Amino acid sequence: MFARTSTVLTIGVATLGLLATTAGAAPTYAVTATVPVGQTPMQVAVAPNGAVTYATNSGANSVSVIDTATNAVTATVPVGGGPTGIAVAPNGARAFVVNTADRTVSVIDTATNTVAATIPVGEFALAVAVSADGAHAYVTNGVESTVSVIDTATNTVTATVPVGAFPIQLATNGTHVYVTNSSDNTVTVIDTATTTVVDTIPVASHPSAVTATDDRAYVRSGAEMSVIDVATNTVTATFGVDGTMGGAAVTGDGNTLYVVDSEGGAVTVFDPGTNAEVTSLAVGGSAGGVAVSADGARAYATSQNDDTIATITRAPGDATLPR
Repeated sequence: MFARTSTVLTIGVATLGLLATTAGAAPTYAVTATVPVGQTPMQVAVAPNGAVTYATNSGANSVSVIDTATNAVTATVPVGGGPTGIAVAPNGARAFVVNTADRTVSVIDTATNTVAATIPVGEFALAVAVSADGAHAYVTNGVESTVSVIDTATNTVTATVPVGAFPIQLATNGTHVYVTNSSDNTVTVIDTATTTVVDTIPVASHPSAVTATDDRAYVRSGAEMSVIDVATNTVTATFGVDGTMGGAAVTGDGNTLYVVDSEGGAVTVFDPGTNAEVTSLAVGGSAGGVAVSADGARAYATSQNDDTIATITRAPGDATLPR
């Protein structure tokens, strides 16, 4: 657990500095950029090297490509109808975009920012995640209560896995996929090595967002977050969160959990060591998705009302945030 310390906050027209006064202090968090994108951005994903983020614009049938060094949109990629979920392969070469209205997945070649393939999936496809080895992508099909498994080498669906009732979100760690089943209040656990269901975990009503590390999975059910020990596939704790809708993302080091408060237009930061709230940051109206960089230094959140992506910077307690 991090020790708390006092901070000095200075906000100017063009600058924002946040300086902790004691070395070894708890990390500090601030919104350091807001980037206009396309209409109704739903979800966001970060390239493994942290240089680029990708935002799905549901109202514009496109994906915005953002240079994280300049906080500028460098390309806009046309995709299918109603894009929602997005995930980037571990090698950064492909981005997978779920087009809910078209029941397809667009595969973007990130070197050229063009669509290299379009893959049919199921009805009310919503979310996508990629396995740790990059060999497969997994897509929830809500109406069909299944997960489509895509071979990323051939861009074809090679398996369809029955899960719980109306799956809407999913997340991967090094060995498993965790699928939230919103209509039967469970999480399905799929072994990525065998593509088989190995467990079903009861959680609170109407689970939605899920995020995972190799130690824990976090599952949102309205205003409650369940903490799952992935070694035993049991819920070990629950705690309250702000709002009832929005995404969640945990850093790879397991030290920071971001939870979207869609109704409040904010992202709440939690300390996973204590499950305590650290701070809440305004990111724009009807906040939706959130994703973190591989190094944990940045998080990115969508504002569906404002058509923007907010950059949240995490800095050590003895550091000054970027200006």
